[in-house]
Amino acid sequence: MTSISSAAERFIARGKPLLALVAGAALLVGAAWVQAQALEAAPDDTSTSASDGEPSDAWITTKVKAALITAEGVPSSSVHVDTVDGLVTLHGSVGTASEKANAEAAARSVQGMREVRNLLQVVPAPARAAVEVSDEALAKAVSEALTRDPALADSKIVVLSVNKGVVLLSGSAKSLSDHVRALEDASQVEGVKRVASQIKSPVQFVDSELWHDGEYELDLSERFAASDLWITTAVKSRLLAANYTPVYGINVDTRRGEVTLFGVVDSKHAKASVVAETRKVPGVRGVVDALQIVLPEKESAVAEKDDAIQAAIAKRIEANHQLANARIVVDVKNGVARLSGSVLSPLDRLTALTLTRTTHGVRGLVDELKVGPRELSAR
Repeated sequence: MTSISSAAERFIARGKPLLALVAGAALLVGAAWVQAQALEAAPDDTSTSASDGEPSDAWITTKVKAALITAEGVPSSSVHVDTVDGLVTLHGSVGTASEKANAEAAARSVQGMREVRNLLQVVPAPARAAVEVSDEALAKAVSEALTRDPALADSKIVVLSVNKGVVLLSGSAKSLSDHVRALEDASQVEGVKRVASQIKSPVQFVDSELWHDGEYELDLSERFAASDLWITTAVKSRLLAANYTPVYGINVDTRRGEVTLFGVVDSKHAKASVVAETRKVPGVRGVVDALQIVLPEKESAVAEKDDAIQAAIAKRIEANHQLANARIVVDVKNGVARLSGSVLSPLDRLTALTLTRTTHGVRGLVDELKVGPRELSAR
């Protein structure tokens, strides 16, 4: 099995729409203002996202994260998100059953998701006095948080208004990652009840999000809003190319360089191996191990034939619009699939690996895919 190349450990994502504008009605006073949806796609965004077929897992995950931050009644900071082959998994804890339902509803509102697996646990938070902060003080605190974040230095994002603890952001973000980063910064300010957005940002991922040239210093997450996407993609690619756990068993989410692993593995050895492999990815500042050990079910005595598995993998790859310009050769022996050829981006590589590992009958995976030059990837 070949190792993941340095290019594969840099994140690239296709241009997909992510965030748009809040309706002007969001400025209405009182409860009606709170009900406004912060991130409804603009009409032209829908056509853009559908032009290449189904959205990528990375795009879906980013959209879900944004939807959770801007949804009413969802403690987004305690919810981790990952998407595999269109299946969105929510993991973490919330205080009430209502918050759990609200989080799932927000995830299901995202275009392109195939299904939502809600693993959120309801853990009632200890009673404590509500923190009441004046709108004026919140506006100042959020503005300072945005200014302090070096990752937002190239964006011009401001607090447009604050109404009863609900913060409305405006301005322009240089990238989609900057947009979501600003939402996260605002949501973490004490006293903020919800965040809405009228931030203008590109409908496609910009070049700085597609590639990271240079070293992966530990402060990478502080300087680049897209660093979490790069790290998550590199971790998932590395784990997919390792053959000690079912692909659907592990989910990955990264926040400011800290990787949370959740889901299931089949042994203590697999659990330790997954954590060890994750720590090897450049840029990882820490690993939170939330994996559970579940013994595997007995395998069927009748194994799939190699030629049938090979045909099934090839069919899935050919049907995926994201891989339309890829040149992938599939070979299967004894249930182990070998992928060779070339793809245009690390995200395309991750897509191909995911499609292969999730094909029925595949027992292992050898990754020999080459990632094309940078200029070909920014399409």
